[in-house]
Amino acid sequence: MIDRIHHVGVVVHNADDALRFYRDLMGLEVTADQVVEEQGVRGVLLQVGENEIELLQPTREDTGVARYLASRGQILQHICLNTDDIVGELERLKGLNIELIDQQPRDGLAGKVAFIHPRSCHGVLVELAEPPAGAHTSSAKGFDHLALRVKDQAAAEATWRTIAGFSIANTIRTETITIGQVPAGQCMIEFITPASPDSPMAKSLEEQGEGASSMVAIEVQDIAAEVAKYRAGGITLDDATPGALPNSVRTTISADQAFGLAIQLIQFNR
Repeated sequence: MIDRIHHVGVVVHNADDALRFYRDLMGLEVTADQVVEEQGVRGVLLQVGENEIELLQPTREDTGVARYLASRGQILQHICLNTDDIVGELERLKGLNIELIDQQPRDGLAGKVAFIHPRSCHGVLVELAEPPAGAHTSSAKGFDHLALRVKDQAAAEATWRTIAGFSIANTIRTETITIGQVPAGQCMIEFITPASPDSPMAKSLEEQGEGASSMVAIEVQDIAAEVAKYRAGGITLDDATPGALPNSVRTTISADQAFGLAIQLIQFNR
């Protein structure tokens, strides 16, 4: 069974530099930090409630992660889904003709892992992970949402329902975009499509294709205090303004300042 997002993976030049932001300033706890020799990567997992952020630093230049970093820079590379039976999930996906990168699970930082090809996931590299016994677990809310740019919400929903059993539970429409909200544990995966074919997002989709936005949103209780904290730590960010989600205000720490992954801070007036 696939039940939630396990982590998002972000490729970085130097994990120690990134930790000064994620661990020291954000205050996230490191749950794993090791070099996976087979993959030529140092991986660091940081807990965010029920989810995690994975920092991936290449240790060799002849690896996929190193090539991804060289071509794309520091950016979100993949989304990982949590499962309690990775072998069974892979067999199920094979039977549905889902294109897999890994036919069998292999050892990774998050446990037994395998990747699904982006061609089967609307441009998103998706990892499956079966964590080992004793791995970090939490019932606390982690990510509020993350966003996927898609051309056709119905097609994207069908794909994610097939792969993970996730479906759109709510739709929000604004003047510029339509948001399909898909629950994945306590996090929402947002399928975002342009509201009109001549909008800036529509042009971006034509140029860049579908894929995951390099951003996660995290709910906070006092956004003004969070803004003050990050500014005191040398981060530049705007005061909070009304967001696209109902009864929300939000501000964003830019990806440039957060080592490739924009961090949206969001507060709901419930």
